[in-house]
Amino acid sequence: MSEHTTAGAPSADGAGARTDCSEALLRVYEYLDGELGPDECAKIQAHLDECGPCLKEYDLDTTLKSLIKRSCECEQAPEALRMTIMSRISMTVIQVDRG
Repeated sequence: MSEHTTAGAPSADGAGARTDCSEALLRVYEYLDGELGPDECAKIQAHLDECGPCLKEYDLDTTLKSLIKRSCECEQAPEALRMTIMSRISMTVIQVDRG
């Protein structure tokens, strides 16, 4: 993985935020799913605008996500699996709130 970094949006204390390739690639699915806040989105977008290898990986992830959606859109997860996932999410939220 590259160690390239790009300047991102300024942080709250006025210092420039930097995003390296490992952070950008680690958070690319959160970015794709709209799960990042505006500051984090701006950092990832700035990095993708300047880093060809990460942009290529982003494009691959976008294509893969689209392919999976097309291939699985008529499939529904079994109810038992859905309940297990929801239960684990609930337990995780409770643990985070208590932590």
